[in-house]
Formats: sequence, structure tokens, C-alpha cells
Amino acid sequence: MVTWNRLEPLLRPRSVVVVGASPRRRMARTVLANLRRFGFTGTAWALHPSGEPVEGYACYRTVDELPETPECAVIALSPENTLQVFRQLVERGLQAAVILGSGFGEAGPEGQRIQCEIAELARARRVMVCGPNCLGLVTPDAGVTLTGYHLPGDLAPGPVVGVVHSGSVFWALVHNTRGIRFRYLISSGNEAVLTAADYLEAALADPEVRLLVAFLEAVRDGERFLEIVQAAHARSIPVVVLKVGRSELGRSAALAHTGALAGSDEVFRDVMAQHGVIRVDTIDELYDTAEFLLAGRWPTSRRVGVVTDSGGEKTLILDWGERVGLEFPEFAAQTSARLRQILAPYVPVSNPLDAWGAGNFEDVYPAALAALADDPNIETVVLGTDMVRDTEEARLYAEAVLSLARRTTKPIAVVTNQATGLDEAAVQGLRAAGIPVLQGTEYGYRAIARVAAYNRWRASERPSLSPPVPLAELRRELERQLGHRPRVLAEFEAKQLFALVGLRIPREKLVLTLDEAIAAAEEIGYPVVLKAQGPDLLHKSDLGAVRLHLADREALTRAWSEMNAALQALPSLTVSGFLVQQQVPSGLELIVGCHRDPTFGMVVSAGLGGELVEILRDVVYRRAPVSPCEAAAMLASLRATRLFEGYRRFPPRDREAAADAIARFSWFALAAADLIEAAEANPLIVLEAGGGAWVVDGLVIVRGAEGR
Repeated sequence: MVTWNRLEPLLRPRSVVVVGASPRRRMARTVLANLRRFGFTGTAWALHPSGEPVEGYACYRTVDELPETPECAVIALSPENTLQVFRQLVERGLQAAVILGSGFGEAGPEGQRIQCEIAELARARRVMVCGPNCLGLVTPDAGVTLTGYHLPGDLAPGPVVGVVHSGSVFWALVHNTRGIRFRYLISSGNEAVLTAADYLEAALADPEVRLLVAFLEAVRDGERFLEIVQAAHARSIPVVVLKVGRSELGRSAALAHTGALAGSDEVFRDVMAQHGVIRVDTIDELYDTAEFLLAGRWPTSRRVGVVTDSGGEKTLILDWGERVGLEFPEFAAQTSARLRQILAPYVPVSNPLDAWGAGNFEDVYPAALAALADDPNIETVVLGTDMVRDTEEARLYAEAVLSLARRTTKPIAVVTNQATGLDEAAVQGLRAAGIPVLQGTEYGYRAIARVAAYNRWRASERPSLSPPVPLAELRRELERQLGHRPRVLAEFEAKQLFALVGLRIPREKLVLTLDEAIAAAEEIGYPVVLKAQGPDLLHKSDLGAVRLHLADREALTRAWSEMNAALQALPSLTVSGFLVQQQVPSGLELIVGCHRDPTFGMVVSAGLGGELVEILRDVVYRRAPVSPCEAAAMLASLRATRLFEGYRRFPPRDREAAADAIARFSWFALAAADLIEAAEANPLIVLEAGGGAWVVDGLVIVRGAEGR
């Protein structure tokens, strides 16, 4: 854990040395130029063998010549020279460093070696290092501008903390014209010592911080990252994340760029949703979402009322609103009557409302917006117009929205249908008053939907997690049973483990001969299922290794003979026995699984199961464990969720039993976290409402059991 006091010499140093600075070295020279330009009040020096002053700052030839030990060093040298001077500065008592250069861990074995040596030395001497392979950082209110790139003249402090893995994104954010201003903005680069989590955790100690944003190629410590997210929620500080590396090509690029392995995008998406993180897809969407959040009026529903000035753009708004999950409810009767008095008689009263009519917008739009603000069916009021530059309309629209902001406490926004060509004076006037101007139909309405979802998550009840059996006892039993098992546990052994957490499994018996099978069937009671067992029989139906609905002894005998004949034609398969199993009624087939995610540890999954699971890919994920309430939310987010309500000839299914089974399985996953790599119950058969859910097949992959 990195405390605020340990990061202060990096983010708010009192003295800085810029290593590699000379009048001819652009990057290092620019660091000193920025410090002077933005009013750094601490002490700064240059360090370069030439000894030439730079940007008015004294230059020293060697570390030993420095008049005192700097708190922070900004180093812009080759990797080998960086390592050498870093050692010298650490010996003098350096507390923090920003390493701007590239060619380190992202560049191959030699760069990795140097980066590792720097990291080991930094950790041993408790030196806070930003980078390497980064653009540095800025703390605008303190004039701390430790970056070798040009900064905008209007750099000003604000309430946002940004941590980005990309230097170009750092540069884009610091130059944004959206009024998003930063308390701290950090280009963290390769994160050899400090990670995004370190910066975000330290920033939470600053009472001026209101919003955290991050552009990430990977999360290096998933568990700690989620703890920091939880701490941010405790302060009502939203966390907005733009995570790249979704495609296979994107993941390869992330590996080459920062030396970090990007995890599964589907897992990252769902774990972020589980923990209330607002995930965005592009930088433009990040801007819109941040601007809407900073305005401070957060909706709790998706019920939006829009006043626009175009029939065509009204349809565009409806298209995108539906796509991002917004609702455009009908106006209340009193609102419709009020609007009818305002609008021309030929203007339809509907949501969104195209209020242009005869063009008397200076009278109509303020009144129409006020009517929507008073409507109990509407929570967020939007003016959906293009704010076209150099037009009287843009000025009058801005005045109408400013008036609206004074008369209502509801969330309000201007959402333009284009991202360019806006009237800057009107837009800046709105932003100066704290009214968000969201630029572009897609990102603007998506931002409203995302903030509404976040605020609903904040308000939702999250029951405390309680294991179905004492966790310590479950852990001991799993250690005992998994201690000397082969790598792959087939169905029978897997389900015995699942039963430890109370999952419902059919009556069944493992047999070797037909006589044993017949005896088992008579004990269990017909109808039964016959299945071959073995480490290679993971997809039994594909191999003819399962027979269902065996109603009597004759059917079982015939199935035994046919199955053995089919398996003997596949001599490479190992058959360890046969399972005679109670026939469970047919129902909705789900898959419930878990696997070891490299970022977040044990993750539980649930989705539509059966033979088509890999094609349909209707699966959602959560970090284990989950409550039955969270498990029910998982089911509700599936595309197939309507099947639980009943569909055509299919009756409603026992959603509560399915959620309970997922929650129980998640505790098995947690208890077995370092003992297994993955496990699944497929299918979990969910019967009609009140009928429960049965695990009728499954497997477990044991960790570290390859040689057994």
C-alpha cells in the first residue's frame, strides 16, 4: 500500500532535478520550461555534462555537484544511462522519480533487465517511480508540470484525477476543451514501481478530488484495484474506466506496448459492472460521461424527456436512445395539455418533442423545457440540438437552458447531434454555469444512460455475503479431497465436490459391469440415465457416451451394449466406468462455471448451457463469491432471461433456485481458489417454478496436477 505521504514527493515535490536537460535536448528542456511557465515555486535544477544553464535554471555536471538532494528527479536519458544516474541519485537520498524515456520493459530482454533493476532498487529504498516509458505528470494547482511535452496555456486545477497508460491519451486529456480540469493527471507508462492503483489510492486522501478516470491497457492488481474502487464509492466518487485490449490484436498490442497481459474483456466488463465502475468505450465518451458526472445532477432512472428542433434528428435520438437503453416515456396528461397551448396546432406532442413549428423558438423552447421539467414521468431533461456556430438560435437555446437550470433541480443536459461546428460562446457559457454540453448523439445519450446505471447501483441494496456452509470446513474438505486427484475430475467426482455447498445432484452410482448397472438402476428407480466416465469424455453426447430416459431393464441393457460398441470403436479413449443416474425432468439448461482470471482471481460465470453454449456465448461473469441477489442480476442480464418467465410452449422456470445454485457454486469457487483452475456444472437443469434446479453433469480441472 502506498500512502499519500509517500507519494507527495512525486506529485507535489518541493525540489526537482531534470536529468539530461540542455539547451539542445528538447524533452528535458521542455520540463524546465513548463515548470517556469506554470509557476513552480520549489527549487529546480538541470543536470547535464555540459553544465549550460537551461530555461534560466542552473545546470550541474554530476550528481555529486548538486547543492542539495532533490526530492524528485525527472530523467530523460537512454535506459542504461537512466539506471546509472538513478543509482547515484538514490544513494543521495532521492525520494521520487519520473522516468520519461522508452526502451525499457516494453522493448525486449535488455530493456526488461534494466527496468527490473530500477524497480528492485526503488522498492528496496522506498523511492516512488512514475514510468518508465511515460509522459510524466501534472499537478496544476502546485505548478508541478513534470512532462517533456507542450502544455496548454489554460492549464488549470480541477477535481478530476486521471491515470493513463498511454502518453498520447495523457496529452489529449491535458489539452481537452471540455472544461474537464485535473487535480492530478499521470501518465503511468510501464508501471515498473507504482501502478494505477497506487495513484488512485493516494488521490482518494485529497478532499478536493471528485472524480477518478483511467485509461488502462491492463490492471496489474485486480483485487487491490477493486478495494480502491470500494473506497471511492465510500466517498461518493465515481470511477470511469476506458479499458483497451478487447480484440486478440488489441491484446497483442497491449503486451508489446507496456509488457502487461490484458485479461478477458468479458470478465473485465462484468466485474466492473459488479463493482459500480463506469466503463466507457472511447475518449469522446469519457469526456461526455465525465462532464455529465461533474455537473452533479445524477439521474437514477433512464426516463428522459427531449426537446429538439428537427424531425429527422428526433428519429436519430430515438434510434440511439433505444440502443443505449434510455426510455422516452409518454408525457403526463397535464404536460401534454400544457404543451398543446404552447405549440403550433400542427406540431405533434410526443417524446422526443420537435418543438420548432413556426420557428418562434425564443418563446416556445423555454416554455417547452419548463413543461418537461415539471412532468413527473420525466427525470432527465435534454435539449437535443446542434448549437450551430454563429447563429442566433444557439444563443437563445443557451439562454433557455440557463433559465431551466434555475427553476429545476432535475438532471439537465444539452446533447448535440454533432461533435463539431458548435457555437463556442454559447457552449462555454453553459459549461461555466455547470450545465453539461454533450457532443454527439451516441456518446451524449450513452453518457446519460451510464450515469443513471451507476446511480442506480449506488442506491441498490447489496446484501452481506454469507457462505452456505462454514468456509473453513469447506476449505479443509476440499483440500482433503483434491490432494491426490488427477488433473481432470470427471462428472461423478466433480459433482461430489459441488454437493459440499448444497448443490442438488441426482441419485447416481458408479459401476463397472452391466449387472452392477442393473442393480443400481433398480435401487435408484427407473427411468435412469447411463453415461460413460473417463478423463477424455468431456463431451459425452458427441461420442455416443450418454443415453437418456431408460425406462426399464431391457432399455438399459440395450443402451449398455450400444454404448460399449461405440466406445470400442474409439480405442484412444480411456473409460474408467459408467454412471447410472436418476433421470431428471427436462428443463432450461444453464451453465454455471468458474475459472482463474489473471486479473481478478476466481470468477464465476453463468449462462445459457447445453451443447450450444460456445456458439451462443450468452454468458455473464462476476468475481466470486456472489449473493443470491447478485446471481439473480446475472440471470436478468442474459439475453435468454425471458425464458425464465415462460415463452410459447415453455413454462416459467425457477429463477430463485437457479440464483441460489449460482451463489452456492460461487462459494465453492472461492474456497477452491488456489486448488483448481476451473470447474463447471453443465447443464444445471432449471425446472418449472418451484421445482428447483439440478446439476446433472460437471467437471473440475485441478491446479498443479499435471503429473498425477
